[in-house]
Parts: sequence; C-alpha cells; structure tokens
Amino acid sequence: MVSVRFALLAVILLLGVNSIPTEAATLVTLGDSLTVGDGDEAGGYPARLLEKIAKTAPGSTLNNLARSGWTSDDLINTQLEPAVAALRAAPSTAPKLALVWIGSNDLFGLYNYVCPEDYGNNLARCEPEALELFARNIKTILSSLKATGAHLYIALLDDQSKRPVMTNSQLRRDSYDRITADDVSRMSVQTGKYNMVIRETAASYGAITVDFFNTKIFENSATLSEDGNHPNAAGYEVIAEIWHRAISSAVAR
Repeated sequence: MVSVRFALLAVILLLGVNSIPTEAATLVTLGDSLTVGDGDEAGGYPARLLEKIAKTAPGSTLNNLARSGWTSDDLINTQLEPAVAALRAAPSTAPKLALVWIGSNDLFGLYNYVCPEDYGNNLARCEPEALELFARNIKTILSSLKATGAHLYIALLDDQSKRPVMTNSQLRRDSYDRITADDVSRMSVQTGKYNMVIRETAASYGAITVDFFNTKIFENSATLSEDGNHPNAAGYEVIAEIWHRAISSAVAR
C-alpha cells in the first residue's frame, strides 16, 4: 500500500498541477482490455477518470467503447463509427474528449500469429508491413476523431517486453505460446517504432500523447494483476491519474 501511494505521488509530482475542469465534459474512450479495465472490478481507468472529472465538472459523461483483445484494425471496424457519432451528438458548448489507447494486441498478435501464420516467420517482411498498417490505422483513427472537434489524447505504449507475461517463460507460454524469447526482444524494438508513429501522427492532428512508456506500472507487482499483463485496481488508479493530469488543462479551456 505504501509503495502504491508513493507511485501515485511520483506521478502527480512528475506531471505537475494543472487546471481542473469545471464544465461538464463528454468522454469517449477507445481501446482494448486496458481501457475495458480487465483486472479491475471498478471499471478500469475510464470509470475512475470520470469520477475525478465529475468532482469539479458535474454532469460529465463517459462512453467507453473499448473491447478486450481488440487491435487497431478492430477498433476501426467496431469502435470508430460509434465514437464519431457520440462525439458529434455531444453538446457543442461543452468539452469533448476522445481518448485512444491501442496497440498492445497489434504487437502480441504480430509475433503470436501474424508473422508465423501469414508470413512464415519472415520477420524482415512481417515487421515493416505491420508497422505500415499500424501507421495507416492510427492516421485513420485520429483524423476521424479530429473531424468531430474533440480534444484528442492518445497513449504511448509501454514496453510490453518488460511485462511479466513476457519475461516469465511459463506465463508467456500459457498466454502466447508462439512468442519466443527472441520475439520478445524484437517486440521491444517494434514498440519503439509504434510509439514513433503515434508521436508523429499525434503531432499532425493536434493530439496530446499520454506517456505510459516511461512508467513502471506494467513491471511493478504493486500495480499489476496476477496475470502479469493487466493492471490491478491500484494500477488503474495510477493510470486514471496520468490521463487526468494530461487532459485537465485542455478541458478547462
């Protein structure tokens, strides 16, 4: 418990104290299990974030469209259209926020089935083509959300190769039986490339990047569930605080 409190304090000090939103906001969250809140009975970071915002902006609403296991392809096919519709239907006088956190399953799937099944493990072709696809998808996602007039926020991915589900060979075999130790190292490099895509595309569309790469949430047992992959309740609280600090200034404008 003490270590969790210190982690929260460190996050707050790192991000600084920003303005607090005072107008009711419309939040739309898109992503995978990290946004669904797998590992947390309280609804993960979106529900916690809404509580934080509603303290100073009563009437704020949340539409969490995330699905566990979804890739950036899946997000476009199932979440993007309802997200755009929800943001367009939101009151024009109130802040509209679109929060995107996607890419974990793109990376896990790349090495667990895409490269082995579709490319015969020809990584020299598989990795760059997957990167191109991810770049196109992030552009499609942000451009579509930008057209609604929403404030855009997109997460930088953590280095998944450092999660216990990857570093512990037994956990890795149980969850992703085709990912090898060599793949784990390659995943770390690929994550850096995905984050570069996110940064560059975010800059093109005026989106704010929210940094989970430079955190220990997915490595620290105090903030991680037993599966070694998803945060626990304390972890989602830290995550909600990071999102909250990132959006506070923009919501207050």
